[in-house]
Amino acid sequence: MKLEAELKSTKPMPPRQRATLNILFTASWLECHQARVLRPYGITHPQYNILRILNGSFPNGLSVLDIKSRMLDRSSNVSRLVEKLRLSGFVERVPHSGDRRMVVVTISATGKQLLTDIDKTQFTDHEAGPGHKLSESEAATLAELLDKFRD
Repeated sequence: MKLEAELKSTKPMPPRQRATLNILFTASWLECHQARVLRPYGITHPQYNILRILNGSFPNGLSVLDIKSRMLDRSSNVSRLVEKLRLSGFVERVPHSGDRRMVVVTISATGKQLLTDIDKTQFTDHEAGPGHKLSESEAATLAELLDKFRD
């Protein structure tokens, strides 16, 4: 559906304003979609993001600061999110061997299994998930345009 119909707008918008509003609207729409998909698993999108980051660095762990620097939403309280994931058994915290003040966080086997289970849903299903109507070429172009938009 076109942005104007979603926003019930009848006035034409300048292209850059329309692009900005469309990005904001689509980001909100994606966030709601992701929340619905993740709700049955008992985790939020920032927690999912942390698990994906840790899975990408496996078998090495990362400090909380390293995790935060890789987050999509860098304003998240990563320490609190990591603690919730630890209490659920999805991550493990290990004291750093060289610095007693630092803690290294790694994904647990349970966390890896959770990611596998989530990957079986529409969340990562390219045939039915968000953007499934885009061709590979269109998706690549969109990604490039969004990179350019942020420059």
